[in-house]
Amino acid sequence: MIDISSLPTPAVLQTLDFEEIKQEIISTVQSVKPDWEALESDDYMPLIEANAYREIHLRKKFNSLALAFFIATATGDDLDNWGALFDCVRLQGEHPYDTYTFTLSEAQVGDITISSGLVLSDDESIYEATLQEDVIISAGELEGSGKVELQLSASSSDVQTVNITTPLPYVVTAASGDGFKNGSEVESDEEFRARIFISMADKSTAGASETYESFTYSSDERISDVNIERLEAGTVHVFYYSKDADATMQENINSSLNDKQIRPLSDTVIIDHVEVINIDVTASLVLEENVLSNEVLSNAIASLKAGLKTLEKIKEDITLSEINDFLKVAGVKEVIISGPNENYVISYNQIGVQNELNITIA
Repeated sequence: MIDISSLPTPAVLQTLDFEEIKQEIISTVQSVKPDWEALESDDYMPLIEANAYREIHLRKKFNSLALAFFIATATGDDLDNWGALFDCVRLQGEHPYDTYTFTLSEAQVGDITISSGLVLSDDESIYEATLQEDVIISAGELEGSGKVELQLSASSSDVQTVNITTPLPYVVTAASGDGFKNGSEVESDEEFRARIFISMADKSTAGASETYESFTYSSDERISDVNIERLEAGTVHVFYYSKDADATMQENINSSLNDKQIRPLSDTVIIDHVEVINIDVTASLVLEENVLSNEVLSNAIASLKAGLKTLEKIKEDITLSEINDFLKVAGVKEVIISGPNENYVISYNQIGVQNELNITIA
């Protein structure tokens, strides 16, 4: 895929240099009045400067409008329109869910069914959640449990939607479990832009690695990385990674890739979540003289976290030299790595994810 960051700045964008624009206006005035001298004390100078500032404002507005015409720089609704050209729609995220316990005020002589679609809300009636499956409370029992989904695209939420708003013929209360989890935000501009590029491969049925990759990403917004391997003839192994992986995600991928309009008849598709390799780093930093040790340490740790995040990809090795480079920020003279003792070699079905970091001052 094209590295968007390597693309040159579009030539249509105009410079925003006040002094340059001011000089252009002065030159224009002097072309009309050759004898006029551009002195800062001249009465015309405030008007020239005001026009220069206005020109900067107009150029800035023009630039922001022009950026919408390039897929590499378009954002928001403009990027959505670019996606439409490639039959690619922004993923609206996944709703997080929780297991709720429903309790009757008193046991009944027959089975009680709380039907799916039951609506619950929080105390302020701002958030709403719905029951995703029928909950059956057997005769003589008081409790039953079921999956409740928050009607909001978010990775997780602690909101308490325990007030049942759907009328019921019996008195029942609801209690949340561990909180809403395993959801995802609406697809960001960066994620959507990358998927638009790879979506060009899915305009035919699956077969090429890029095509399987595109359909996998499109099946669930929570997926962070995908790797396609053909380890034996006729079999396609789809390895994916998500910190929020669950059975629903597996079902979404399976449903997408095994659609008869997508998967070639000759392919057998095997879908697996990758093995997560915990990346632990222990290191001490030798600092240069006359630096703020706490600030340098904080910057080094932040740099290491950001660097490891960029390497959080399937089949992406993490080397000692990379760890050293991440930690060697301004103010660090030397990095002494105690662990790991060798490079992390990440296989085709693995991904390295940051775990414990123990970074100190030597």
